[in-house]
Amino acid sequence: MSLAVRRTRFCGDDQRLRLRLLWCLVSAAGMLGATGVEASEVAGVGEEPVRLDLSGETSLIYNTDNRNTRPAAVGSVLDDNWGVWFNRLNLQASSGRWRAGLRMDTAWFYSAPTPVEAGLELLRLRAGSSPAAVTEDDGAFFVTKVLEADRELSTRYINWLYPAKYYLAYDTQALEVTVGDFYAQFGRGLVLSVRKADELSSDTTLRGSRLTARVKEGPLQLKLTGVGGSMNPLRLDPSSGRYLGVNGSVTPGFFAATEALMPRAIDSFSVPQPMPGYAPDALVGAQIEVSHKEFQFAVQGSLLDRQRALTADIVRTADTLRTGSVSLNVPTLGKHVALYVEGAGQQLQHSQAPDTDLEGHALYGALTLLLAPVNVTVEGKSFRRFFPLLGNVDLARAPEFGSVQYSAPPTTEAFWVDTEFNGFGSCVTGGRAKADVQVGKNESVFAWLGRYSSWAESVANERCHVADSNLNRVWDMAVGLEIASQRRRSRAQATVGARIDDTDRELSVAGGGTSGTSGTTQIFYRESYVRYEVSRWLARDWSLSLQGWYRRRYQAFGGPGDAYYQGTQSSGIAWSKLTLAFGFDYDTDPRTPDTYFNGQLTYRLAADSSLSLFAGQRRGGLQCVAGVCRVQGPFEGARLDISTRL
Repeated sequence: MSLAVRRTRFCGDDQRLRLRLLWCLVSAAGMLGATGVEASEVAGVGEEPVRLDLSGETSLIYNTDNRNTRPAAVGSVLDDNWGVWFNRLNLQASSGRWRAGLRMDTAWFYSAPTPVEAGLELLRLRAGSSPAAVTEDDGAFFVTKVLEADRELSTRYINWLYPAKYYLAYDTQALEVTVGDFYAQFGRGLVLSVRKADELSSDTTLRGSRLTARVKEGPLQLKLTGVGGSMNPLRLDPSSGRYLGVNGSVTPGFFAATEALMPRAIDSFSVPQPMPGYAPDALVGAQIEVSHKEFQFAVQGSLLDRQRALTADIVRTADTLRTGSVSLNVPTLGKHVALYVEGAGQQLQHSQAPDTDLEGHALYGALTLLLAPVNVTVEGKSFRRFFPLLGNVDLARAPEFGSVQYSAPPTTEAFWVDTEFNGFGSCVTGGRAKADVQVGKNESVFAWLGRYSSWAESVANERCHVADSNLNRVWDMAVGLEIASQRRRSRAQATVGARIDDTDRELSVAGGGTSGTSGTTQIFYRESYVRYEVSRWLARDWSLSLQGWYRRRYQAFGGPGDAYYQGTQSSGIAWSKLTLAFGFDYDTDPRTPDTYFNGQLTYRLAADSSLSLFAGQRRGGLQCVAGVCRVQGPFEGARLDISTRL
């Protein structure tokens, strides 16, 4: 079932429809719970019983004023004072070689701003608190902002109930067949990578079919995999209240089936004919892998077929994107060496503008030397006009979904690095060497050094012209230590690092260098930082944890004009099933609030069930995981999360 609850934009919400939706969901959960499906077995077909597993995740969130309000900026007032009940219900069943699953996502916005409220708030900021100060121009401003807010709210704070994921699978030792939603990754993600990333609140699948066949002949095993379908990212973003909606113009033929019951574009007073925020892409891919106990050799490829582009950039306007690669993995070479290498090619075709067609290539390699007590890992890459497979999202209507992509080219850097700016990875050569040294039974030290040359970070260079006028030279370095004690019940890790990113040309900037004065500089980015994580066992069921990341940053473009400081500190104490944590963030960027405070209480109900309450403030900003990045908005309010397995 898919259900959208429309709200009366200028007069409030339809509470009756909300209550009906809530009652239906509670009743459905009660009936499922009453059947006693706690990973239980019920009568099946033939001799095989059916095993049922029901789990759920519920979040009750309320957002207050997050202190980012700016005059005349509609979005900065619409992200205040709203609340949502977000629920994910997962039902899985298995019987012998058969498996099936369904995930239903629900969003119920029990409180949300209206266009009139947004217009009045912006008018108050413009005209002041005195009604006598309101002019005719203020009235025109008010009407303009109300209509602008109505357009913005056509993609936010809409109640939904829809099937986010579903599948039916049949598995044997020689054959696997899946129909519905599934994850897929070929190689190291250059060709295809659709999977779940909890850190970024993303969960992308292919909705279609996957066939995997295995043939074993002596020491060799042949594995053949074919995938095909339409891309299916999550459609709801509980952190912003935004959703991705489709309409009939982007769901022809095959897509009408894969997009059935999914969220649709909703009309409003000022948007009577809404445009889609998302257009599903069709993808087919295949992999042939030959395995031996000494190596794995694979050839893989994918073809992404676009509908009309909703955002005009070089990747999203391509009608077809062909990507293929050859990879070799040698996990044990002479007992002390591990090797992985992958070479890929990519072709972007634009039928409406063939002069913008691009062909690119990528080479990635990783070498690990196990020479106890020293382990060395060297990663390197060289990419030319090689792009991630970006989802066809309208960034003007749904900017929070700009990180949706169907491949994840490796970065070679630490997984949390968020300083590969702009098109850094599409035209780059470089790598990183990391050494780990065991200096004692429970003590080790490590260091790394990275060196990169990018020709697409400080300039728009989609065709990857390798010239000094486009060049950024980057050094990334760090040292650290890891210590374990108390029979490894306590651990500590600390890292001190820096990043130096300079151009080969003079940049004209306000706040050149770090002095805050206008001028020229070759400094594009500077950072020095400390990261640490400590887990200390105290006694019996008591333990203490500390985490922190402190940074000094300077950005020639996109920064405040001078060096600024950011810090995140979390301190927690755990006792038996209870954990209490306190957090503190600060940011000296004058465009953001200075400090953020929060607290969190977590109670573990069972091994796979928990309850967590968060209250306070969190700083927003860019968050990256293994090269995939997303801008997270600031949060101030309260959040209750319950995870259960019935």
